[in-house]
Amino acid sequence: MVWLKVFFLFSFLYSSFTFSNELNEEEEMYFNFVDLNNDGNISYEEIEQSLNLLFQIIDLNKDNKISMNEINELKDIIESLR
Repeated sequence: MVWLKVFFLFSFLYSSFTFSNELNEEEEMYFNFVDLNNDGNISYEEIEQSLNLLFQIIDLNKDNKISMNEINELKDIIESLR
């Protein structure tokens, strides 16, 4: 589960390496996904809850493991959102 947290945070922060002071649409979408109570801040608990939700969404066969095929499905979903 730790690697998933690192992956999620890297994904969120990767798009934040621009030199703008404002979030772009993709960054705002990630922020809003994690800011579950919509208070404009992200708490550690919200990150964990979001990661648990994300894990459940990715784990298509519900075996509590994420396979390469399930990661490929995630990539397809992310690409379709762009």
